Amino acid sequence: MAVQLVTSLNQSFMIRQLFKRKFNQFINRRGRETVPISFDWRRIYVLPSKPGIFFSIIWFLMMMAGLNFNNNMSLMLVFLLFGLAQVVLHRTFFNLKNLRLEQVKAKPVFLGEPVTLNIQIGADDEKWQIRTDNELSSDVNNITQQTAQLKLLVPSHKRGWQPVERIKFYTRYPLGLFTVWVYCTPDEFILIYPKPESPCPDFPHHGGREGEKPNLKRGDEISGVRDYRQGDPIRDIAWKKSAQGNQIWVKEFNQSQGKNLLFDYSQLSHGSTEFKVSRMTAWVLAAEQQQNEYQILLPEFDSGMAAGEAHKHHCLTALAEYQSGDKP
Repeated sequence: MAVQLVTSLNQSFMIRQLFKRKFNQFINRRGRETVPISFDWRRIYVLPSKPGIFFSIIWFLMMMAGLNFNNNMSLMLVFLLFGLAQVVLHRTFFNLKNLRLEQVKAKPVFLGEPVTLNIQIGADDEKWQIRTDNELSSDVNNITQQTAQLKLLVPSHKRGWQPVERIKFYTRYPLGLFTVWVYCTPDEFILIYPKPESPCPDFPHHGGREGEKPNLKRGDEISGVRDYRQGDPIRDIAWKKSAQGNQIWVKEFNQSQGKNLLFDYSQLSHGSTEFKVSRMTAWVLAAEQQQNEYQILLPEFDSGMAAGEAHKHHCLTALAEYQSGDKP
């Protein structure tokens, strides 16, 4: 009995997934489109809204009552409301017709943070109460001077260049009886920086230099111990203190640190690619905060020694793109 129940649930889940996949394929049959995108009447969907369904039920009951009691005044009101609904449908449809998606932009964020899409829409005539929403946010605006701006939050899924997902625009203007909407998937991408390691680890021992000489050296005297972090060398483990309990401790040494820092990917021998770029991202942010000059080295990439917002963006972009797939 339990096996049959599990089998039935699995079949129901597979049917729902198949229906959802086929529906998304139908909605996205145009694929990714190059901006600007114009929405003509062939792309517009129309359905009654919840207030519209309630209006239809009341209208039908009024019509049946007028016919049953042969009440001409009631029937005249029913026909008047029907004509009003037709006018509202026409007005709502043309409020979205010939809308244009002109631009989609977003500033880079770190993996796990929501992305703010800045969406520019336009039209040759006035449009009212144009909306967009998803599971994270919603926004509404009017087009009174050919263009308007909408903002939408979208989740960041992966490091690197993330494609913009399907966007929905809709309106219920003027009375909210009908929902008129369009879909599009713009051929645009969002830059997602790696998620920085937290807390930020100490700068690497090989990581500083003055000219061609290292500028960050590990001293001979132990300044203390701290918790073990992934990537710490085995030679720095405080074995005696670690043997006294279940926690692994690592020795900390006095260090002399210069202003020029070198972050070399090849020197990180432990951890996955995601761990390494996460650690290097944390170092870049910490060095920038401390106003130090720094340089990152990746296979086939050398940022050069510099500092500032432009250099930080250059380094974080390289870390985001490293082994993350094809660039847009």
